[in-house]
Amino acid sequence: MNTSVFYTKEELEFQKEIRTYLQENIPQYVEPALRGDYSAMRKAIKIMAKKGLLGAIHQKKYGGTEKGVMAECIISEECGKVDPSINMTRAVSTIFFGMPLSVFGTEEQKEKYLPKIISGEQIGAICMSEDEAGSDLSNMQTKIVREGDEYIINGHKKYITNGSTADILAIFGVLEHLQEEKDPRKRITGFLVESKTKGFKIAEEYELLGIIGATCARLEFDDLRIPVENLLGKEGKGFPILMSELNVERAIMAASCVGNAQAAFDIALKYSNERVQFGRPVSRQQAVSFRIADSALKIHASRLLTLEAARYLDQRDEEFATLAASMAFANASEMQIEVTNACIQTLAGKAITYRYELPAAMWRAGPVMWVVGGTTDIQKFIVQRQLYKSLKLKKD
Repeated sequence: MNTSVFYTKEELEFQKEIRTYLQENIPQYVEPALRGDYSAMRKAIKIMAKKGLLGAIHQKKYGGTEKGVMAECIISEECGKVDPSINMTRAVSTIFFGMPLSVFGTEEQKEKYLPKIISGEQIGAICMSEDEAGSDLSNMQTKIVREGDEYIINGHKKYITNGSTADILAIFGVLEHLQEEKDPRKRITGFLVESKTKGFKIAEEYELLGIIGATCARLEFDDLRIPVENLLGKEGKGFPILMSELNVERAIMAASCVGNAQAAFDIALKYSNERVQFGRPVSRQQAVSFRIADSALKIHASRLLTLEAARYLDQRDEEFATLAASMAFANASEMQIEVTNACIQTLAGKAITYRYELPAAMWRAGPVMWVVGGTTDIQKFIVQRQLYKSLKLKKD
């Protein structure tokens, strides 16, 4: 479907350029990465970095392109069409980790780490979730104690994307000397931690239902000593740091869902017009053709919601950006599962063999996208909260 009316001329040229680049240079690394060859993943990340696809929101002086959130969403959709695992690894490193560093890091921290992230030399990760702190980050249990010129971290993090392969991580926990703060969110503090630091342990590597080329791990910290210069932002200001990147994260993940669904849909559309049963293409069967029509409607609607969110984010309109980003992600994460499920029904046996088949890979990625950046239920909660907030009404 032609969506050129929603992009500027420059954005359309950028989209076409990176679509060609990704389709020509990344597919060869997909299957090796899915088989657990992480060197293939790193090669794919570095190839994208050469084209500037890891630095859209970052400043030029650190190697970024300063193109903005719209450009990042275009990248995420096009990369999502190739493989959700590679796009997830890229986004977590350059956005989930890179954005808090870019906004809240000291000049020394940014000079030390951002160029390596943007060039693909290093992989980043952000550590929020714990056993008792998923959607409710205020319930973090990881403890941090100040001792002289060091902070000592003890605790764990759970379901950390890039956790077992990241070179540098942003780890958040609760500062013990801020216990007098009644609001637990005001005790949360972030730190930049290199994975080679003594006391950093990869306790478990998870095998996910989808996005299997991206690593996901449980991490444990045993007297992990961090120099004071690795404090990210200020003491007790970790919660705002975590919240600051979520709107961009949600828009980017929505774009990835759109790309995942579009790739599967393109295959199903072509196949339905070529596959002949009972003497005619299966596209002539109403059940199939209506399924195709429904999928096209859902993809197009999700893309428009995502583009709206990106525009608001680039305009720094926080009120509308929060609403738009959560609407886009809530819609797109559900749309991806619905559309890829429909595509598998259309493709039938062609889509369900264990050998890597793109529509099935996109379908398996769906449940993962339900929970990244906050569950779909959380997105809907944010939507209703913002709507009632706009009416200046209270809602318990």
